[in-house]
Amino acid sequence: MSSPSGPGEIFATRLAEARELRRLNQSELARKAGLQPSAIAHFEGKRRKPSFANILALANALGVSSDYLIGKADNIQGATTAFRNEEKLTADDRDFIQSIINARIQKTEEE
Repeated sequence: MSSPSGPGEIFATRLAEARELRRLNQSELARKAGLQPSAIAHFEGKRRKPSFANILALANALGVSSDYLIGKADNIQGATTAFRNEEKLTADDRDFIQSIINARIQKTEEE
């Protein structure tokens, strides 16, 4: 298989790879990102280009940087937004950890 060359190909490839690494199907990713499942299929199939807002939503839903998705970061290692070995966690584990982080932030803001 040849490596992706253009920005649209890089995004499509990295989106699919990150989704599969997170063990999400297209519908699950769409739900987490607040998008329609067909949008994920179009992005991965290179039939549509995502808006900046969609790139950010997808990066947040996948726990990776937008730079990784668009090809500015070389690999997913170090492009995640949480911590070392995050790729070994399930999506539910990451959601649980994020809920703890959100609760701590809210508590700090209330103090």
